Amino acid sequence: MENGYIIIGKGLSAVMALSPEILVPRLGEVLVSEGLITNEQLNLALEKQKKITSSNNPVRIGEILVEQGYLSREDLDQAITRQILRFQQALVASNRTLEERVRARTGELEAAYRKLSELDVIKSNFISNISHELRTPLTHLKGYIDLLMTTDGIEVNPEIKPALEVMQRSAERLENLINDLIMFSIAENGQLQISSEKFNLKEVASIILSRHQTRAENKKICLEMDCPFDVLYVFADKNRITWVINQLVDNAIKFMNNQGKIILHLTTLDNQAIIAVQDHGVGLSDQQIREAFMPFHQLDGSASRRQGGTGLGLALARQIVETHGSKIIVHSEPGKGSTFEFNLPVTEK
Repeated sequence: MENGYIIIGKGLSAVMALSPEILVPRLGEVLVSEGLITNEQLNLALEKQKKITSSNNPVRIGEILVEQGYLSREDLDQAITRQILRFQQALVASNRTLEERVRARTGELEAAYRKLSELDVIKSNFISNISHELRTPLTHLKGYIDLLMTTDGIEVNPEIKPALEVMQRSAERLENLINDLIMFSIAENGQLQISSEKFNLKEVASIILSRHQTRAENKKICLEMDCPFDVLYVFADKNRITWVINQLVDNAIKFMNNQGKIILHLTTLDNQAIIAVQDHGVGLSDQQIREAFMPFHQLDGSASRRQGGTGLGLALARQIVETHGSKIIVHSEPGKGSTFEFNLPVTEK
């Protein structure tokens, strides 16, 4: 460094790949503004640059100015140095401004995240509290309905029996919704626990299909099970896996048009039981598959409302399956149907 400048001179040609003239745009205009050359000299140098420059051998404007005698090498080097210093100062200022903006934005995002976390806690607590508050009066209501429906020796009035049956179905639906909300609240708080045991998966699957048989027949849907084994033992939480398979079959029936087939496949691969619910319904797009596992999201709002859906089924099913160390995989094609599958560890008899 001499006289407060970074001397480039010979060193400039040694680092031509990182030439300051490349970093600092419009050097010619700067030289004119500083009175080191005239506009006429700059224009003449630019014209010469156009004539002698090729894509493989670019010629710098500063070199031409020196070569033509319009500018000394020392003045060129010092002008470039001043430009580099200005550039560095501008870069430092820009970085400082950017860092300040990043810090401010990071603070905003952190505050928003804390707010969302607080809202999530409030939401989970509200869902849990309201669900438990609803469960007690619902239990009483169901008890009285069952009492009216099963009074020993007294025949139920034929005029009120249909109304009691509607009330009974509605109470059962409401109970299922409350149970789903409670399970969702537990899962959201990271407190979903499983109690694994050995059980016959084929037996569970048969019970689930028989449970949905009447409903499927009403829609002219054929329910089938494809399992080459007499028994298939797995090690998992029986109650929660039963809930998951029931949910997948229920969804398949719910969103299928009248007529068609639903097959519950039970196979094994590499000591894993593969459970797959296949339907021949309308199918799902990639976007719909992503949305299907979002809490409270309903792929078909009208169908869900008719069947009493909350949009929690698949979200909860995914959490239960992932708690077992597995994943729900979806294969679907619009217009041809969907298959929802997951796997569980096989165990010996």
